[in-house]
Amino acid sequence: MNIIELLADLQAGHDETTARAGELHDQIEHLTATLAETEARLADLPTTRKAIAELVPTGIEPDPLNWWRRAKPCSTP
Repeated sequence: MNIIELLADLQAGHDETTARAGELHDQIEHLTATLAETEARLADLPTTRKAIAELVPTGIEPDPLNWWRRAKPCSTP
């Protein structure tokens, strides 16, 4: 292998590694955004749970599959 082939191989390796680094940066950005969305939803769950619990009449064990049948109807203006 002569020096020109060696330099060409090094450049090709550099180009491939640079492209892979760019792909990984894109994945990190996507995962960071997805994580932020998921954490925001997770933060909302206690409020949602509390609101649903308030719809269930006191003394009745909530049935997660049928709670909506016992829920108070919403009044519309």
